[in-house]
Amino acid sequence: MELANCKHCGGLFLMNKSGYCSRCQTTHDRIYMRVRDDLRVHPKSTVMDVHVRTGIPVSKLLEIRREDYIPFSR
Repeated sequence: MELANCKHCGGLFLMNKSGYCSRCQTTHDRIYMRVRDDLRVHPKSTVMDVHVRTGIPVSKLLEIRREDYIPFSR
């Protein structure tokens, strides 16, 4: 088992696939669900559209997009 630093908080944790510690993974999952639900209602949304409606920081939305979780319109 390897130790790694969390991508979000920098804390040490046992390495997993996501790269987040359990606390940050819970937060990340909650944000993902909010974005996913918003995109189900507004499927042609851009990152800025989702940011305005949900209040989730653009940097977090871009991180989710980079990880290929959610396809945003261009």
